[in-house]
Amino acid sequence: MKNLVYYLDQPGGTFSPCEEAIGEPGPGEIRLKTAKTSVCQSDVVIYNQGLPRIKQWPAIVLHEACCVVDAVGEGVTKFQTGDLVGLGCDIPCGADDCIYCGENGTGDWTSCPNTQATGHEFAGFARSQAILPDWFVKRGPIVKFDSDFDPKLACQLEPLACCLEGMTRVNNCIEDRIVVLIGAGSQSTYALQVAQAMNARKIIVVNRGKDRLERVIRDFGDDKVVGLLWEGDIISKVLNECKPFNEPHFVMVNAPVQPAYELATKLMGYGTVMDGHAGVKGADGKPNIAHEVDLNNDIHYRLQCYQATHGSSMHGINLAHKFLSEGKLPKIDLMTNETEQFHHSEILPAIKRAADKDSLKVIIDWE
Repeated sequence: MKNLVYYLDQPGGTFSPCEEAIGEPGPGEIRLKTAKTSVCQSDVVIYNQGLPRIKQWPAIVLHEACCVVDAVGEGVTKFQTGDLVGLGCDIPCGADDCIYCGENGTGDWTSCPNTQATGHEFAGFARSQAILPDWFVKRGPIVKFDSDFDPKLACQLEPLACCLEGMTRVNNCIEDRIVVLIGAGSQSTYALQVAQAMNARKIIVVNRGKDRLERVIRDFGDDKVVGLLWEGDIISKVLNECKPFNEPHFVMVNAPVQPAYELATKLMGYGTVMDGHAGVKGADGKPNIAHEVDLNNDIHYRLQCYQATHGSSMHGINLAHKFLSEGKLPKIDLMTNETEQFHHSEILPAIKRAADKDSLKVIIDWE
């Protein structure tokens, strides 16, 4: 059997199609046929400048995927041929005895020094088929959807899972609370919908670009959603929208730039939870962003919480599966319009579209 694989030769380079032989799954393994992949902003970064975690080029990128189980190996009972599955990006290291990833591990994969990520150390889904090893099938982030579920939604499991990880790590910081989202890209749009589903009191979206902010507010807004263009005294504008409260209860940084982190820290008030969601990274790694905090007067006496979401565990994957399966995000289809849908032969145009200032979620069709 032939497998169509698109290799990216180098950052800023070319996607080259290649047909390779793919065999039958071995014991404990499953073979997947790619149905849809969506484009993450990490894919945009990888294409434009690369990432230190990708050690070998050419590389197979794309990690937001849903697939159909094409064949199952001996001993597999969890899945069967024809199942529609969604996958996460952060995956176990593969070692059975790992305290984080192993058979008796905690499941905190991102804490493992040998953690893997699809599209980084583990080959991505810019390919028509893939065989998952037995450890991935047993412990990895893979969940089954109903056979009639829309693959365009299932391929968004992973980014939604990352969002839910950040919004549920601290109890009671969303419901009936003031939520501030810095950035108006796809992650803030997921977060906005999640906050609506979790009955936030008010959701304030801050963005530098007018086009994307207008699209998000138009398509996803309601009487609890406010859009603020990031200009002038934005701190005063945000705090004014928080009234009658003095400050927001939850702030999520979804813009991978230093000014976004600086803005977030200046919005911290009594009991505020800040989630550093979009990390700042580049071809040379992660730059230092210094911030001074008073551990006694801020953290202790003001009950502030600084956290970060980097990827997702099965906690987020299972929550995302529940939100999608139960239709808790009824407007999610609006994240992808006709200009954001591409054939698998158009991976580069898809990534370039995802980089546009008005784009939300680009989806690539493999069927």
